[in-house]
Amino acid sequence: MLRPIRHARLVQFFTLFTITFASTEEATALLKWKSTFKNQNNSLLASWQPSSDACNDWYGVICFNGRINRLNISNSRVIGTLYDFPFSSLRFLEYFELSMNNLSGTIPPEIGNLTNLIYLDLSINQISGTIPPQIGSLARLQTLHIFDNHLNGSIPEEIGYLRSLTELSLSTNSLNGSSPASLGNLNDLTLLNLYENNLSGPIPSELGNLINLNDLTLSTNQLNGPIPFSIDNLRNLHTLFLDDNNLTPEGIPSFICNLTSQTLLHLSRNNLKGKILQCLGNIIGLQYVMMSHSNLSGELPSSICNLTSLQILDLGRNNLIGAIPQFLAT
Repeated sequence: MLRPIRHARLVQFFTLFTITFASTEEATALLKWKSTFKNQNNSLLASWQPSSDACNDWYGVICFNGRINRLNISNSRVIGTLYDFPFSSLRFLEYFELSMNNLSGTIPPEIGNLTNLIYLDLSINQISGTIPPQIGSLARLQTLHIFDNHLNGSIPEEIGYLRSLTELSLSTNSLNGSSPASLGNLNDLTLLNLYENNLSGPIPSELGNLINLNDLTLSTNQLNGPIPFSIDNLRNLHTLFLDDNNLTPEGIPSFICNLTSQTLLHLSRNNLKGKILQCLGNIIGLQYVMMSHSNLSGELPSSICNLTSLQILDLGRNNLIGAIPQFLAT
């Protein structure tokens, strides 16, 4: 009867030994990456020492079952690159947070090795180059933030493989080319921010597949053509920002009024032409309506008085005529 007990204890011993060894391997790989930083005297990472326990003592490191599961060194004054990051060693990493540092260089294709990633935030750095197509290998990813960097090139079609994604923010970069139709595959997406890039071409009609979307911000690009009718499907949309583009002068589409969950509507600095829709007053939750510099004409519809939650109404630099409704005057 003693043999099974001895066997169980032996298995437990080797399991613990394996976990400890694996964690040591991961820690060694992270120390090698840290050795490439330009500021070796970073006080926030002073706890990263070979003699200390990475899982319990290292700043920004969290483990699960002895393996590094989360690395959060956002806003940690890191000056370096991702070239020597141990992508192949941290196979159990789920949360990778490096925002608000001074990371430069490009995103290595090896990032595709982090197949367990759920959360990736590289925002507010100095990262340049293109988004590698290998990003499409991160099938479990739910949040992808790479905004406020120096990325260029097009958004890879492979981004459409990230079927678990709920937040995608690539804003404030220098991305160019057209927005890929594969974005329409991201059915769980609630936030899509692509503003302040150099994207061109039409707004993909496939965005109408994103029925869970709350926030769609495509401002300050070079998008052209009409606002696609498929946007009518986005009935959960709270924020629609399409301002500062080259959308064609076909007027404000009437289906905008069907998006009754909206609180923020920004269409300024487009050559929309036409009149302000009477049905706009049906979106009673609207708080901000901005349509300046849009070549709009005619009178302000009386239905605007229904917008009792309105805080900002900007219709400047248009060709409107008639009196200002008493509701707005008070």
